Amino acid sequence: AGVHLHVLESVLVARRASAAGTDGGEGAAEAMALLTQLGIAHLAMHYLDQLSGGQKQLVGLAQSLIRRPKLLLLDEPLSALDLNYQFHVMEVVRRETQRRDMVTLVVVHDINIALRHAQHALMLKAGGLVAEGAPEAVITPQTLAQVYGVKGRIERCSQGTPQVIIDGVIGGTPE
Repeated sequence: AGVHLHVLESVLVARRASAAGTDGGEGAAEAMALLTQLGIAHLAMHYLDQLSGGQKQLVGLAQSLIRRPKLLLLDEPLSALDLNYQFHVMEVVRRETQRRDMVTLVVVHDINIALRHAQHALMLKAGGLVAEGAPEAVITPQTLAQVYGVKGRIERCSQGTPQVIIDGVIGGTPE
C-alpha cells in the first residue's frame, strides 16, 4: 500500500525534505498560506488519493514551491486543470517567480499560454532550437509553419493580448 497522507501533511513532508524546513516551527502556517494562494486550502485535510488529477497537480506545485527552489521546472503543469485554474496557476507561478527571484522553466504545448504568460520563450522541434526570445518574436506565422505545419496568425484581442489563430494545415500530416 502507498503512503496515506493529507494534502497539508504532504506539503510539510516536502518542506522538511529540503533546506527550507530547518527554520523553526512556522511550517504549517507557510504551507497553509501556499495552499490558499493556489486556491486549494479547502483540500488541506483531504487524502491525496481522494483528489482529482488537476488537484494533485496543484498539490505537486505546492510541494515544489514550499522547498524554495532557485530553479523551478514544470512540465505541462496545466494539462489536467480547467481554464480557471490554468489562469490562476500561471499567475501564481509568475508572481512567485518574481517574488522569490527564481528561474521558472515551464513546458507547455498551448502556444497562447506561452504568448500570454512567458517572459522568454524557446520554440523547439525534434529536440532542436528553432527560435528564442520574447514570446511575440518567437511565436510568429513563420515559426508556426516551420514547427507545427500550420498556417497561423497572431492577432490582438480587444484587450490587447496577442492570440494565435490557426487557419489551416500546410501540406500533409504532422511529423
